[in-house]
Amino acid sequence: MKATAEMFKDKTLEILGLKTARIVDIMPTVLPVVEAREKRVDFVFLLEDETLLHLEFQTTVPEDLLRRAAFYGARIVERHNRDVNTAMIYSGRIQNAPDLLNRGSLTYKVTNVYLKDMDGDAEYNRIKNKINREEPLNEADLQKLIFLPLMKSKQPETEMTIQVAELAKASKSPHTNFAIGALVAITDKFLPEEYKRRLLEVLRMTQIEQWLREEGLKEGLKEGMKEGEMKAKLETARNALLEGAEVEFVAKITGLSLETIQKLKAEIAS
Repeated sequence: MKATAEMFKDKTLEILGLKTARIVDIMPTVLPVVEAREKRVDFVFLLEDETLLHLEFQTTVPEDLLRRAAFYGARIVERHNRDVNTAMIYSGRIQNAPDLLNRGSLTYKVTNVYLKDMDGDAEYNRIKNKINREEPLNEADLQKLIFLPLMKSKQPETEMTIQVAELAKASKSPHTNFAIGALVAITDKFLPEEYKRRLLEVLRMTQIEQWLREEGLKEGLKEGMKEGEMKAKLETARNALLEGAEVEFVAKITGLSLETIQKLKAEIAS
């Protein structure tokens, strides 16, 4: 996400046909909800005109897509209190999709962008030839490189992602790392685990691999801390039960559920 912010800052997405003000920043994409779950949208950009551009990248058209878009839009407005415009970026395999949700008092309009008219194979070969000639890639080239997996192609999106990553890795452009980072962020939603592992193999010995591993280490440390806290709570609960404390009291002092404490008590009794 940091790479994406760097890649698109002070630019527009005119190559996708989106006529907007320039991007000045990228906004948080995790939307906490009352049910203690999290919703993560693809991208939310802060534009120069103080509005927000919400992007979703789609390789399918699920039945609930516009309902989710309206939910996300409402949450983004609630969180940032700014005007929001949602754009659905569809891969080259999608020919058409609905753009209006109308449910009584609720109306939500999105802008659909279809990449079916962008020849991904031709763009891939053009950029590849440019890299082979050791010519520098301009901003438009880098943006097209990022969106190549979603353009119309004889290759599936998954295979094109790997090929584009290999192509970007061979580029001598000073902004290549940021382009690859944005590519990883954009394709993350539709890449199956097998292809994510292949992508990581391609990115070995690059700055992107280092970023990913650093992020993974942070997440691992968080999970380790959570696991340590859980072990400590269970040990406290076990000791309290051995001393004859009531199940309800143990649940209260440890924060563990009654069901967990009851199972623990049954284990001790057996």
